[in-house]
Amino acid sequence: MKCDMIRDLLPSYIEKLTSPYSNEEIEKHLDSCEACRQFHREMSDDVAFGMPVMDQGEAETVNYLKKVKKVNKRKLILSISTVLILAAAAIWLFAIGTGVSSKDVDIAYKKIGSRLEVHLALGNGKDLLVSGKSKFIYDENDNVIGHESRYIPRGVLHNPLDNVGNEFTLGTEIRNESDYTQTLIIEFKDKEMTFINGVLVE
Repeated sequence: MKCDMIRDLLPSYIEKLTSPYSNEEIEKHLDSCEACRQFHREMSDDVAFGMPVMDQGEAETVNYLKKVKKVNKRKLILSISTVLILAAAAIWLFAIGTGVSSKDVDIAYKKIGSRLEVHLALGNGKDLLVSGKSKFIYDENDNVIGHESRYIPRGVLHNPLDNVGNEFTLGTEIRNESDYTQTLIIEFKDKEMTFINGVLVE
C-alpha cells in the first residue's frame, strides 16, 4: 500500500476499526516505512493525550452519578404514571361513572297530554348522569316513520364542586300520528325499559 492510503487508514487502525486483512497490510508497511511509523506514533500520542484519564475516585463518582440519574429517571416515570392513573380514575369516578341498576333507581313516569316524562332518582348515594342519543327510523322508501331516543343512566361519585344531584327527568313529545312511532328506551345495567308512544311495553 502507498503511504497516502496507510495514513488515511491509520485513524481507523488506531481505533481498532479496520479488518484483520487491513491490519496486516498496515503493519507490514509500518515495519518498512519510517515516515509512516513516525506519523503513527504522533497520531497515537494525540489520541492518548486527547482522552482524559480518570483515577479510581473519579470513576466511582461517575458510576454513582449514573446510578442516581437512573434512579431519578425511574422515580420520574413512576410519578408521572401515578398521576396519570389517578387522573384517569378521578375522571372515571366523577365524570364517566358506572352503569346503574334499575333496583337502585326510583322510577316514576306519566304522560301529560302529548308529552311523556320519566323521572329517575338514584338512591345509592351517587350522583346521576344520563347520556343519550337519538335517531330517526326510516322505512324501505326512506320515509321517516318514527324516532328513537336511547338513554343510559350512570352513577358518579358526588362532587361538591359540581352538584349534579341524584335526580333526572327525561321527556319526549308524542306525535299524534298512527303511522309514526315514538320510542324512548332507558338502558339500565340489568334491563331496558321501553316506552312506545308513551306506553311502557317492556
